[in-house]
Amino acid sequence: MSSVLADFVAHFTSETADWDDPTEGRILLSESQLVLAKDEEQKEVIGLDQVFDINTETTPKFVEPMPGRPVTVAYQSGNNRVTAVVSADKTTSKKFETVLFKGLLSGTYMVLKHPAKVGGRVMDTEFQGGIMGLSTNAVTFEIDEGPVTIPLDSVVDFSREQRTVNGENRPVLVVSHMDNGEALETVAASDSSRILSILGRYFRGTYEELLASLQQISLSNAETEALTTIYSTGDMDVSLPSVLGMDPKKVKRVLHSLHDNGLIEAGENGPVLTAKGQIVVNEYLERVNE
Repeated sequence: MSSVLADFVAHFTSETADWDDPTEGRILLSESQLVLAKDEEQKEVIGLDQVFDINTETTPKFVEPMPGRPVTVAYQSGNNRVTAVVSADKTTSKKFETVLFKGLLSGTYMVLKHPAKVGGRVMDTEFQGGIMGLSTNAVTFEIDEGPVTIPLDSVVDFSREQRTVNGENRPVLVVSHMDNGEALETVAASDSSRILSILGRYFRGTYEELLASLQQISLSNAETEALTTIYSTGDMDVSLPSVLGMDPKKVKRVLHSLHDNGLIEAGENGPVLTAKGQIVVNEYLERVNE
């Protein structure tokens, strides 16, 4: 029998349920299925292998408002694509969301190219097979050369693309992320486009939070110049006051502000960009090059 991953009480609804929606009942998540139980007799059973999307940003139009934070689960029911919504308090809902992603993705065999890029350099790295595992804050791929871990808050960008993988044209997820101030690109392939889509959704949750937090930040010209200079010099041991043409005390104040905003962190040879800092620089360069 599959072990229980989650067991809690919540409000929920489903397009395929026989009862009046929404209702309150028990949510049971195992390694193979999600059960929405109104009572002992009335249950909706969703096989995890039928789930193709999880969304916390929007809910279907048919869903009446429910208390708490909703998690929308999209799945295949016969020939139809349908949804169910589970809503609980914020803490419970986030735990459920994470455990559901783990149930869907952990233990999946993936083919990984890491790093595919370092900075702007394309690397001659071979694809390797490995097993994917999820935690609350990261995705890890266990390959022969050792674990490759991508913290969720290190992701700068990601996209679904077609790439040549061991001689075959296959769908992949391309993930750009930061590692101690260094920009890396990792390419992950799976035989299942469904798995790639769900993995992309898992990355998207934290990525969207990063983007939202950036809306609260307004940079001065000096801060923008310092940020782009750190990007340009990378991990080189340079004198920022000399490069920027600023008084050292002003540079110190600027760096302190950038650090407080989570845009830079300490590196071996000085400040380096965080994922948030890299996103800001990318957006700035896009505007300049338009």
